[in-house]
Amino acid sequence: MKTSSLVPLLLLALIVPECQAFLPPSNSPRGRIGGLFSQPFTDGRNSGDNGVPPSDDIGHLQAWDGFEGPTLLASIIRKNDTDAPSGLRGGGDVVKGTQATLSSTAKKKVANSFKSKEVKKEEELLHQLKNMPIQRVVVPNSTVLPNEVIQLAANRAGVVGHPLQSTSIQSFAKSLKEWYIRKGYILHSVTGATLQSETGTAIITVQEPAVSKDPVGITFCKEMVVDEETGNLLTFRQYKDKHQNRRTLGFDKITKADLNTTFVPTAGHTRPNRIASALGLSPGNPFQWDGIRWQQIASSGIFAQVLRATPQPMQDGTVQLHILATEAPTRHLEYGLGKSLYTGSWEGELDFEHINLLGGGESLGLSVRRGTKDAEPSIRLSFTDSKFGLGGGYDLEVFSDFIGDQPEEMQEGELPPDYDHDSILDRKGATVRLRNPICSRIVRNSVASGSLERTATKTGLHETIGSTTLAVGPFVKRLPYDARSSIDAKCSLGTRLFAASSTTEEANALLPPLKLKPYTSATATTRQIFPLLASFGPGGRPLILALKHSITTATPNLPRHEAKAQGIAHNIRGSSLNGRVASALTGTTELRVPIDIPVVQIRQDTNVVFFGDWLFAAKDSQSSFRRKSCVGVGVRKSVQGIPLKYDLCYSSDDGKFQSAFGLGADFDF
Repeated sequence: MKTSSLVPLLLLALIVPECQAFLPPSNSPRGRIGGLFSQPFTDGRNSGDNGVPPSDDIGHLQAWDGFEGPTLLASIIRKNDTDAPSGLRGGGDVVKGTQATLSSTAKKKVANSFKSKEVKKEEELLHQLKNMPIQRVVVPNSTVLPNEVIQLAANRAGVVGHPLQSTSIQSFAKSLKEWYIRKGYILHSVTGATLQSETGTAIITVQEPAVSKDPVGITFCKEMVVDEETGNLLTFRQYKDKHQNRRTLGFDKITKADLNTTFVPTAGHTRPNRIASALGLSPGNPFQWDGIRWQQIASSGIFAQVLRATPQPMQDGTVQLHILATEAPTRHLEYGLGKSLYTGSWEGELDFEHINLLGGGESLGLSVRRGTKDAEPSIRLSFTDSKFGLGGGYDLEVFSDFIGDQPEEMQEGELPPDYDHDSILDRKGATVRLRNPICSRIVRNSVASGSLERTATKTGLHETIGSTTLAVGPFVKRLPYDARSSIDAKCSLGTRLFAASSTTEEANALLPPLKLKPYTSATATTRQIFPLLASFGPGGRPLILALKHSITTATPNLPRHEAKAQGIAHNIRGSSLNGRVASALTGTTELRVPIDIPVVQIRQDTNVVFFGDWLFAAKDSQSSFRRKSCVGVGVRKSVQGIPLKYDLCYSSDDGKFQSAFGLGADFDF
C-alpha cells in the first residue's frame, strides 16, 4: 500500500470519533447510526435492541444508507482481522480497534517514507554488522590471558568465521572464566564485546582486578566469655577461676560448648606482608589465589582459628585479602623422655619454643637433655623459618652434645696419645639446613645441611669435623589394593682435621702432623605397607603387613661418634648394643593386628604386633659381618596421646628371651 493512500485513512481514523455529534437522526427503519457508537454488545452478537440489525458478519454494515465510513472500516477489518484485538466484537469496539491499527500502521509507513539519510545509513550499517563474519578476536586490556588461550576459546565457541552472536560470545566468556578459575584468577571476568566494522575484529573487554598497595590486611581477635550474671567479658582463665570459686552442689562442671562467647579485636604478631609474600600477592599485579598455599599457611600453627579470609574491593578499584583470625599461643614448654642417639641410654628432655617470633612463622627453640649417667647435659639452641610450611625454609642450630663412652668402653690414657682410641667426651658446633634446595619439580622433598663441629676426648685431644649432607625423599608410591611404598636416601661428605691437644707438651710432641681425613657415608631405606584385610574385627580397622629394609655404608675415616650413632640406629629389638658400625643391612617384618577393648571410654587404637628382625653389620671395612636376628610379639597403645610399646622377643644374639619398653609409634607414611 502506498503512502498517499494511507493519508485519507489516517485522517478518517482521527475524524470518525468527532463525527457522531454532527450526524442527524435517521428515519430509516433500520435505526439510528448513533447506536453504533453508544452501546456495547454483551454477548458478542448484535441483538437489534440498539437499532443495529442483528448479524453474524460485521460486513453487513456496508448496506447502510448515507454513511460510507463504516463500510470502509469494515472492509479493512475483514482484510486485516488478524491485526485487530481478539476481543473486538463490532459496534464501538470495532471502531476503536480499527483506529489504533490504522494509526500505528500509518505512522510506520509515513516514517519509513520520510527517513533521513543518516538513519538509513545507520540501518544499513547495522544490517551489515549483523551479517559480517568475525575475522579475529582480541582482548586488548588483559595482562594475563595468553593469545593461544584466546584463540582456542574463540574457535571452540564458534566466534571466528560467523556473525557476532550473543550465544557464541557467552560460550567464549565461559571458556575464559574457566581458565581464570583454573589459574587462580577468581575475580577476573569478561565484561563486554564490540565489533570493529572495518576489520571484522571482535574486541573483548575483561575485568582483571589488581592487588592493592597493601595486599593483605589482618584483623586479629580473641574469644572471650560473656558472664551470664554481669554481662562482662572474661577470659577463659578468669571465668574458670570464678566458676571454680562458686562451685557448690548447684554448680557442676561446664564445657566450652556451654559457654556464651564472643570475639573482640586484639593485637597480633603476624605481619601481613609475610602472608602476602607467601601467597605471591604483589601490589599492582593481578589478584591470583592459591588455595593450596593458603591451606598450608592456615595450618602452619600461627593461627588458632581462621574465621574469614576473603578478597575485599578498595576505593581505588584494587583488591585486598582480608583475614579475620585468632592467633595461637606463641610460647610452649614441654617435657619428655627419650633415648640418646650417641649413648643409647634413656634421658629426660625439656623443650621451650617461641613460635612466630618475628611475625613470619619463625620459631626459636631451646632443648636440654640429660641422662642419669651423663656427666653434662646436651643443649641445643635453634632458629627455624619454615616459610609457613611451604617449599623452602631453613634451620640454624647451635649444639653441645654429650657423647661420652660407656664405662665398659673407656680405655685408660696411653702414651703416645691416640685420638682414635681415646674416649670422646662431647661435641660442639653449628648446623645450617636448607629445605628443598633442589627444584620441587625435579625432587619433591630434599634437605641440604652443612655442619662444623669440634669434638673433645677425655684426655683433652680435639678434632675439627666439617661435613655436608643431602637427604631426598621420602618418595611415596601408591600400589594396588590401597598398598603403598616409599623410599628415601641420604648421603654425607666430610673431612676430619686433627687439630691440637690440651695435654702436656711432651704428649703434643708425639702427635702426628696435621692432615685431612675425608670420609663419606650413604644410607637408603624402603618401607612398604600392605593392608591384608580392609576391615578386621568390630572396629573396622585394617590388618596390616609392614616391611622395612635399610642399607648403610661408609668409608674408613668415618668419625667414631657417627659410627656409634649408626650402630644404635640399626640395632634390632632385644639385642645388645652394636657399638660402632660402618656398614649394615637390616630388615623388619611386622604383622599388625588391631584389637578392640570393650570399653566405651577407651580409644580403640590397641594393636598386637608379631615381628621379626634381622641384621648384618660390620665395624669397619676390614671386619667381617656379624649376624643378628629376633622374633617376638608386642603391644601398642596410646595413653594420653603418648604412643607406648612393649615387646617380648627371642634373640639369636644370646639365645634368651628379652623384653623391652619403648616410646613412639611404629613406622608409617
